Amino acid sequence: MTVNLKKPITKLMGNFTFSIVVSILLLHSFAFSLNSITTDKHAIKIMENLNLATLSDSMKPINNFALSLNSITTDKHALISFKNSITSDPYAILSINWSQNTSVCNWIGVSCGRKHGRVTALNLSGYGLVGTLAPHLGNLTFLRYFDINSNNFSGFLPFELSKLRRLKVMNVGANSFTGKIPTWLGSLPQLEELYLHKNTFLEIRIRNNSLSGWLPSDMCDNLPNIEALDISANQLSGEIPPNIGKCRHLQQLVLSINHLNGKIPSEIGSLSRLKELYLGFNDFRGKIPEEIGNLSQLEMLRIPTSSLTGNIPSSLFNISSLKYVYLYNNSLSGNIPSNMCDRLPNIEVLNLWANQLSGEIPPNIWKCTHLQDLELSVNHFNGKIPSEIGSLSMLRELYLSMNDFRGIMHMPLFFTLRFLKIRVKSTMGSFSGTKGVVLFYKRVEKVIILQQSRR
Repeated sequence: MTVNLKKPITKLMGNFTFSIVVSILLLHSFAFSLNSITTDKHAIKIMENLNLATLSDSMKPINNFALSLNSITTDKHALISFKNSITSDPYAILSINWSQNTSVCNWIGVSCGRKHGRVTALNLSGYGLVGTLAPHLGNLTFLRYFDINSNNFSGFLPFELSKLRRLKVMNVGANSFTGKIPTWLGSLPQLEELYLHKNTFLEIRIRNNSLSGWLPSDMCDNLPNIEALDISANQLSGEIPPNIGKCRHLQQLVLSINHLNGKIPSEIGSLSRLKELYLGFNDFRGKIPEEIGNLSQLEMLRIPTSSLTGNIPSSLFNISSLKYVYLYNNSLSGNIPSNMCDRLPNIEVLNLWANQLSGEIPPNIWKCTHLQDLELSVNHFNGKIPSEIGSLSMLRELYLSMNDFRGIMHMPLFFTLRFLKIRVKSTMGSFSGTKGVVLFYKRVEKVIILQQSRR
């Protein structure tokens, strides 16, 4: 049914009683432009069946109500789409109470704001609902509180939820959501509380934000299937909980660039599927745990600039899968095992710059045939620089400055290292031979002779 009060020749004037229109339950559109009438601003809000209202500029008191009308209609359609995505409603909450003949603001679990009459809260926790999240929920643009905790929703969190720019609290815990935790969660400007526990998310990546606080002591009880956890570049403090050992499916753990302290827990050695471990730029104390040698699939180890002390655990040199080791700028001591390259045949980068390591560079360094970057500057290494380094045909960068090397550097074997960059110290006891690289071996891309500089 349509009501048209548009009179181009004779204008309607005075107060229009909207109770007349409200009583017409089947009304879907009305038009009364080019008139001079006013109305009670609250009356129009309850006409939720209307899809179209045509208003004139002369009726400015009405315009805002038409916008409100369209908006609440949008909210209603979004909630109906959400209702239609529910496959099981054991308490008949939605099937009975969410009637199109009643205002959405009176529906169970729905709250509306007084100012705009828009849906501001949706609380359906603990109703045993089964289904997926309709993308139309992203049209609830005034939503501030969203809680569907303790149901059985599955699938993914739809991208359209990123439009909820006013959202402050989001609780989707204790459901069956899967896949990656979406990165768009970081784009919700007013989000203060986020609950994701007890789902089957495989990845959590919320790096480079301003998250503070500490890691929950039971974190892996709530994330038993997590495969990747990246919360780097935040402001987290406290210790890594021993409970981390229960995240047995973890393949990537990235906690770098925070304010984490205490010891690195030995339980981290229980993560037998771990391939990448990034813990650098924190405030740890103590040693690298010996149990790290249990990470038989580890390929990347990064713990630079983290105040670590003690020896590098010998077990670390038993991880044959290791390709990249970055432990620079700590206070690690001890020496490099003489058979390192027998035990790390796949190593490509070994960066131990700025520690307190001593001893000699292993003569069997030539067995590290994949080595591309060897950085040992600013330590206490001594003895001769082994000529076997010249056999490393993949080597691209060699940093040996500010150590205690002695003897003559045998340069002819460096002839094959076409793209090698060398940094050594020009006066190291009786060490000599560096000028030969500059003058005679032009295939070397770059040679840097350092006095006392640090990288």
